[in-house]
Amino acid sequence: MRFALPVAGLLAVILGAAGVLAVDLRIARADDGATWALLKKPGHIILLRHANAPESPPDADKIDFKNCATQRPLDEAGRAQAKRVGDAFRQHGINAVRIYSSQYCRADGYPAANALGPVKELPALNQVFLADLSGMKEAGEKERAFIKTVPARQPTMLVSHVTNIQAIAGVSLSSGEFAVVHMDGSGGVAVDGRIKVP
Repeated sequence: MRFALPVAGLLAVILGAAGVLAVDLRIARADDGATWALLKKPGHIILLRHANAPESPPDADKIDFKNCATQRPLDEAGRAQAKRVGDAFRQHGINAVRIYSSQYCRADGYPAANALGPVKELPALNQVFLADLSGMKEAGEKERAFIKTVPARQPTMLVSHVTNIQAIAGVSLSSGEFAVVHMDGSGGVAVDGRIKVP
């Protein structure tokens, strides 16, 4: 616990320098049942970090989005995790989700594993690196602008990477975890709850 504050502080400094802390970082943590219920109400978006994809071997220096051999793929545990997420949505009465995904195979392949709906690639969700301050700021701005255009009538899922989700909403998710968010009155992103499917 003694190390949590310095790490959080470092992240705040980095994100603040990138202009990311303009989003609403106040997180009204709901219990899982309340968070699932929010997904049946208009105006809520799912920010999902792709499932487990081992760091080794790393992505190639020159990534070909059409060639998964140049990228870190989901491993067997990641594919099983994605399926469990899909099952959890269906168990909560959510059978169809509008899905937008990063072009990386570990994110783009996620919807196929959870079978919640067809996927549309969204380059704005492609991985950005924490040390790239201007990239973090630009990614957050583009992704929040996109969220504002999403119709509220159907649940929508954005499948992306830990840094992109930090840029959008200032929250750090573990692999396969998702946050439920909405746009607040000031144009920021408010995090209503987080769920990690076992």
